[in-house]
Amino acid sequence: MMLDRVPGEVNLYIGGLFTLKRKEALKEANITHVLSVLTLPLDRALFEDYQHLAIDIDDDEDADIIQHFPACNAFIRDGLRGGGGVLVHW
Repeated sequence: MMLDRVPGEVNLYIGGLFTLKRKEALKEANITHVLSVLTLPLDRALFEDYQHLAIDIDDDEDADIIQHFPACNAFIRDGLRGGGGVLVHW
């Protein structure tokens, strides 16, 4: 999956799990923070170069994702304010 920039002035990107293997693209995008939103077990080695927040939640219409918004928003805000880029992946 590609590394897609969210429209606007901020350095915010979305992508799938395999985006994490595109190290050169992540470097070019100045990704410093990675927000993972999924229930799969994650290979910690993929996140060695990044600040990382993992939200363990099922991709299900009954999942209460709203409860995680404050932590996710703060994490994204910190990454952007620090001058880096943030990748949100699922």
